Amino acid sequence: MATIQQAPELSAFPGYIEVSRRFDQSGSGTGPVWIIEYRGTKDAIRFATLGWSNIGAKYSTIEDGPYASATVTFSGPTADPGDPIDSAIVPVAGQEAPDIRYEFRTDYVDVSVFALPAVVEEAEKSGNPAGYKLAIEEAVKSGKKLTGIIENGERITYWDDKPVGRRIWEKLSRGEDSFPLARISLSRVASFSGSLGLPQVPIGIPPVYTPSSFIIAWNLPFNVYKMLPSVPIDSKTGKVMAPTGSTWGWKQTNYSSSLVAKTNMVEQNISWTFAAYDTDIYPFI
Repeated sequence: MATIQQAPELSAFPGYIEVSRRFDQSGSGTGPVWIIEYRGTKDAIRFATLGWSNIGAKYSTIEDGPYASATVTFSGPTADPGDPIDSAIVPVAGQEAPDIRYEFRTDYVDVSVFALPAVVEEAEKSGNPAGYKLAIEEAVKSGKKLTGIIENGERITYWDDKPVGRRIWEKLSRGEDSFPLARISLSRVASFSGSLGLPQVPIGIPPVYTPSSFIIAWNLPFNVYKMLPSVPIDSKTGKVMAPTGSTWGWKQTNYSSSLVAKTNMVEQNISWTFAAYDTDIYPFI
């Protein structure tokens, strides 16, 4: 494959666009290469292949009706296929466009029945949420019926108007103390040349991104962020389902990198989980 001297100008070939770009440090053993994918009309792609052939680039095309796609490989460790090869440099951070894929995963965590919205609401209305929870737990522990609560040494009975508390007592009495809650995680897996190093410094307490800032901070593509979950709303109360003092957002839950020494390629995996996080513990962005 010939070494690229000058890349074709896109403006000279209207009718197609660049849709992805990846830099491969080893080029499968042949040396550094840029691999660029284009899409457009069949005629425009056919015409563009003349320019790619003239500069010695390797290409392959796929035609589907009036449309076509092309994968073009330019050799040389240049930061831009348009740069002269004698001044070529290995791309630095911000110039190399990594090959990125996104993965969604659903995990399930066990949450206490006391976290149910209806239970939280009834406990708060009681005026003593801690006593409400303690009375139910102690009644179950002692094997007694839910009859009352002791406050300042005086037993007070007020469960007749607390049907949810009675149902929670029944659940705990038969060993049902939690329920599964789904949590969505998003992973961003990026591949790039090892020349860029491992670009993240560990953070002791990772920040939490709000749903809107998360999309902007990581420049998520439209077809990815439109699949992100919404903040859950309780259908009965119309309120956000989040414990007091917490806000829904995306927190980094995994960061890992692997380096293939032979090809000098790095695969970086960053994952975030969408949940309600404590505003006293985590910094929010």
